[in-house]
Amino acid sequence: MQDYLEHLSEYWIGYKIRLIDAVGLTNDAMHIHGSLLILFGSAIVLRRRPDGVWCWLIVLVAELFNEYADLQGQAPGEATIDAAMHDLYNTMIWPTIILLLGRFMFPRAKKSDATPDLSGDFADQPLK
Repeated sequence: MQDYLEHLSEYWIGYKIRLIDAVGLTNDAMHIHGSLLILFGSAIVLRRRPDGVWCWLIVLVAELFNEYADLQGQAPGEATIDAAMHDLYNTMIWPTIILLLGRFMFPRAKKSDATPDLSGDFADQPLK
């Protein structure tokens, strides 16, 4: 398993370096944009709200893998704990704010146990 993770991290670092060169953004900006892309992408795939814990956890796991790859020494200037903590902060700040504020500002609708009134749209039901 360790060999597989090392091989995957080498591939990821090469891809990440090419992506940064192609897009032209800084490493910090890529962390911020990438986290939001992963957050909203996971919300679409999982059919959940972006302020859900599962979407937040997917961003966290992706960032932890990215930092694992960086700490393997493949990325230039990224193989330190200080750089890893900086990247972790940059990546998780907006998903965390969305998680917390979404819970308070847009609470989920409570499910009612009462049966809803029947509509008069059906021909076999009387009008109300």
